[in-house]
Amino acid sequence: MYAVFDLDGTLCNIDHRLPLIKSENPDWDAFYDACEDDHPNWPIIKTLCIFMRIGYRVEIWTGRSDQVRDKTEAWLGRHGIWKHVLTRMRPAGDHSTDVKLKKAWLKQTWHEHTIVPELVFEDRTRVVEMWRSEGITCCQVAKWEDGAS
Repeated sequence: MYAVFDLDGTLCNIDHRLPLIKSENPDWDAFYDACEDDHPNWPIIKTLCIFMRIGYRVEIWTGRSDQVRDKTEAWLGRHGIWKHVLTRMRPAGDHSTDVKLKKAWLKQTWHEHTIVPELVFEDRTRVVEMWRSEGITCCQVAKWEDGAS
């Protein structure tokens, strides 16, 4: 089994950061920088850890910028998600939508490994719809439908 977990809004609660991007002038750098104070979504974290323990291939695919990779890895470590979990992050300066970003990663994974995730955990409706349109089972953890990338 190959499972992918989203990070923001799925493995962690980001409500405290949303005001930074839900304004006329969204501050994406500050939004990403505040990630170390995210609250864990324990049911989803425990699911990821169980999958790892029973031998599933588990990856985290996030639209969060890799400019905060160190903070992200520290947060994951503090919450029991080992550092050897592959974490794909948005390259700094990439402003493509999360749908476009994750779809490109999906195509890349298929091309490089001839396998694709069989199960995905995600919060954003438009990303959930993308996974499902690709024939992949996607569990929607929360419902976030705003226009932010």
